[in-house]
Amino acid sequence: MNDILVVGEGIEVNIKSIKQRLTYDGLLEGLPTKKLNETILIGIKEDAKKFCQLDEVYLIEPLQKQIKYDGEYPFGDPYELPNVICIVEVSYYTTFRDESKDYSGLGIIWFQENFLFPIEDAILQKIKEIPFTKICQELNY
Repeated sequence: MNDILVVGEGIEVNIKSIKQRLTYDGLLEGLPTKKLNETILIGIKEDAKKFCQLDEVYLIEPLQKQIKYDGEYPFGDPYELPNVICIVEVSYYTTFRDESKDYSGLGIIWFQENFLFPIEDAILQKIKEIPFTKICQELNY
């Protein structure tokens, strides 16, 4: 396992902690819908803030796939997100905007089909696009 991720600007950040879970853990019956997925996306941002103990989190927007359903599904448009939610807390041992702080941190959220590791290549590419220096939270020890 590599405990380093490369974010925007080519910065190598350290993975401090990882949390994963199944996207639809707790969905006992029926199909996921666009509305349920919106609720999941809002809730996962709050979950990530608590898990990372940071105010700044970055969600890599997941692709939703339409689920084929014969007829009209009575509970909304059936769509599914990838199987696994991944939350990673990363840190970098310097700051970019506030020299009175000691280090930078960010929570990163993405969805992929399988549990880590490896991180899917498409996700690694999107992680490299995160404007870390602009959005990271700067903290003291």
